[in-house]
Amino acid sequence: MITLVQILQFEATLKINPMNNSKIHHFSLILRLGGKFVAVASFLTLAIFSPLVSSAQTYDQDYTVKYINDQLESSCELFAEKKNVRIEYSGGGEVVRIDYLFPESINIEEISYSESEGAVVIACYEKAGKCIERDVVKRDSKLLYNRTNLATGCSGEDCESLVNAVKHLLLLFTDKHLERTEPF
Repeated sequence: MITLVQILQFEATLKINPMNNSKIHHFSLILRLGGKFVAVASFLTLAIFSPLVSSAQTYDQDYTVKYINDQLESSCELFAEKKNVRIEYSGGGEVVRIDYLFPESINIEEISYSESEGAVVIACYEKAGKCIERDVVKRDSKLLYNRTNLATGCSGEDCESLVNAVKHLLLLFTDKHLERTEPF
């Protein structure tokens, strides 16, 4: 049977800080509690499955919104709400326009980057008509539009990645089981 002294000597030899190496610390805790078989089985389970869990990055709604906002101009910010996406456009430090997108009405396949506009263009399905609600704050008016854009200073592959991220975000609204593990 391995003794507590042997475990502590083993940790000291490897210069292990239990707070920094949870696998070894977990292993030594189990040993302290006794049972060679349980300790070995637990250590092997941690050694085999921990890298799989920690290396799998999922691109969920929060991550995707942050990624998109990091690519947009400072005058444009996107928010994911419960059933829609809100885009706020600001000028002079205050919000001047708010667009509301309803993902089911957006033609996701047609989202693209427009070089002439320097923006990602998002449009409604043709049959959905004008599905983007635009609130012009200073005029206190609400109008419907069939497209909006996300102002960005991207170039090359960064624009393609941004378009992919916007598509992914909108798909997350329509497919609750959608998971993405590949970068944009």
